[in-house]
Amino acid sequence: MSSTVILDNGSYDIKIGYNTTDSSQVQKVQNTICKTKDRKILISNQVYNVNDINGIIFKRPIEKGHLTSWELEKQIWDYSFTSRDVGLNIESSDSNLILSETPFTLPQLSMNTDQIIFEEYGFKSLFKNPMSSFIPWNFKENETLYEPKLNNDLNNLTNYSDFQLVIDSGFNATWIIPIIKGVPYWKSIRKFEIGGRFLSGVLREMVSFRHYNVTDETILVNNIKEKSCFVTMDYNESLKKIKQSGPNDKDHIIEYVLPDFNTTTQGYVLTPELKSKYKPQEQQILKLYDERFSIPETIFHPEIVNINNKPGLIETIIDCIYTLPEFIRPLIVSNIICIGGNFQMENYHKRILKELKVVLPVEWDVRIGKPSNPTTYGWECAQKFSENELYKNVRVSKQDYEEHGLQWTQQRFGFQL
Repeated sequence: MSSTVILDNGSYDIKIGYNTTDSSQVQKVQNTICKTKDRKILISNQVYNVNDINGIIFKRPIEKGHLTSWELEKQIWDYSFTSRDVGLNIESSDSNLILSETPFTLPQLSMNTDQIIFEEYGFKSLFKNPMSSFIPWNFKENETLYEPKLNNDLNNLTNYSDFQLVIDSGFNATWIIPIIKGVPYWKSIRKFEIGGRFLSGVLREMVSFRHYNVTDETILVNNIKEKSCFVTMDYNESLKKIKQSGPNDKDHIIEYVLPDFNTTTQGYVLTPELKSKYKPQEQQILKLYDERFSIPETIFHPEIVNINNKPGLIETIIDCIYTLPEFIRPLIVSNIICIGGNFQMENYHKRILKELKVVLPVEWDVRIGKPSNPTTYGWECAQKFSENELYKNVRVSKQDYEEHGLQWTQQRFGFQL
């Protein structure tokens, strides 16, 4: 019996596994090829085996959401399918594939992907969609993510799978995707240009200007962002507290120990427990002040970093909502799910909820759910979809591809405006 492989081909990392795998065992594979200072070429997760992370150069096959370089991507997929580091041992010729694709991917690039999947890898079948479109298939789990309501009977929630608004905040961008009856409503999909890459870039510039030169420290800056940054519920209030409390403001100011490549290669946040063991002459400290919340604040107010011609995230979400049919709008805003790596930042989804309640009609019941692991939640929902009998009817088999050609897959999976 053939198996089904689910592959969430993200810009930063790939989430991959068999649909029979427990969701906690999903493998994450960096979607990149690196070159070290001593000119060694590393594929994907091999970068974790390097002690000296200084000056590593990254080359990614996905640029601005589009898969532009199959020369790189094929090497990364081969590593993901066969490497002992990943441990999946995927036999593509005996497997079906469920693949994520960025909304509005250029048709020629999308057809290149289909060609590689069927002609190079020889998968038995393909189903391709934005990862957000799988969220409604896990509607019972979605309902548990919201704040509990009285008389919330999970057995009578089938209609909740009909209307979803998915906010997917990833490495390259943040997508706002309304899903109606399991299908993306293409006319209302909006792309917000700020994602994890942009935030890391701003942090790099700010730390280099205020503290140390970290221009070439891509991995270090990303680690600092993931371990230190958070979204404040009130930006002006947080700035005021830092100004009033100064260095004693423990809620906003932290000390980050930079890697010395002896005791640590990644760096870490200096907690009070670690501080008791800390010896000043042994470690180099980076003290972070308003950078921790000012950089994520650019998501809501891009003008902070002099981007004056772009709306913030809330304005983009509102634009998406008000292009939907009028009777659907209250239903959509009561079923908002947040996925993507940026939602690991503290308070991100709570801040969106707070801002939306201010600008949307007061009688609308705005609800936002954030899964415990927003990075792999899309994969989990695709797993639910693969267990449904409908999946067998909508995928394109290799035989269909050979009979009808590239245009057939594009007709089935391409966006239709």
